[in-house]
Amino acid sequence: MLKSRICFTSLDLEHFGDKPGMGSLDGILAIFRQYNIPATLFVTGKILKENADLIRDLAKDYEISCHSYSHRFWNKLSEEERNSDLDQFIILYQSIFGKRPIGFRSPSHIIDEAALKALEEKGFLYDSSVVPRYPFLKKYRGYKGKAPVFPYRPSYNNYRKAGEMSILEIPAAGQLFGIPLAGAWIAKLPFLTYKFMFQISKPRFISLSIHSWDPLNNLDKILGLLKGSGYQFLNGEQIFKNYK
Repeated sequence: MLKSRICFTSLDLEHFGDKPGMGSLDGILAIFRQYNIPATLFVTGKILKENADLIRDLAKDYEISCHSYSHRFWNKLSEEERNSDLDQFIILYQSIFGKRPIGFRSPSHIIDEAALKALEEKGFLYDSSVVPRYPFLKKYRGYKGKAPVFPYRPSYNNYRKAGEMSILEIPAAGQLFGIPLAGAWIAKLPFLTYKFMFQISKPRFISLSIHSWDPLNNLDKILGLLKGSGYQFLNGEQIFKNYK
C-alpha cells in the first residue's frame, strides 16, 4: 500500500571529469541497506561495460536504468548522435540482463521534447531528467523553468507541462524554495537546515539524487529524517507501476 509521502531515491554512476566512476559506491549502498532503500541506479554504458559482473549482481537488489552510454550532454548532440548513444546502451544492457531498460536520466538533467519522443520510440517507460524547481540564486544547466513537482506525462509541445506522451516523467523534485535533496547539497548544507525545512514542509513527492562520488556527509541522517517523516521509498519502476 502506498503512503501519502513518496521519496524516489536514485544514484548516478558515471565518469565525469576527474571524478572516479565508482567513487564511494560501497559506502552509499551500505547506507541504503541500513534503511532498506530500493534505489534506482542510473548507470552509463561505459560504467556498465567496465563493471558488468558487479552491476549484474547489484541488479538483484536495485533497479538498473540508463544514464546514456557516453555521458555527453544531450544539447551538444545531434538527433542521430542521441539515437546512436541510446542504441549502444540498449544493446549492451540486453546482452547483460536479457531485457530492455525502462528508465532513463539524461546527463546533467538536460532534456527536451525530441529526446523524450526518442525515448518513447525506443521503449523507455519513464524518464527522470526534469528539474521542476531550482533556487533562483544559483544557475544550473539542466533547469529550464518550472514544471510539475509530481510524476506526470509530458506534452509533445512542451515537456515541462502535462500532456499526452505515454512516457512518465519522474521529476527531480526538491524541498522548499527548490533546494534539491541532492548529494552535493546534502554534504554542504548543515543537517539542521534540512531538519528545519521538513518541520515546515513535507512534500507529498520528493526526489533524493546522489552521485557515486558525492561525499557521504549527512546521507544517513537525511534518510533517517525521511523515514521519521513518514516517507515511503520507491524506485522508478515501482513509481511507474503505481502511477495514476
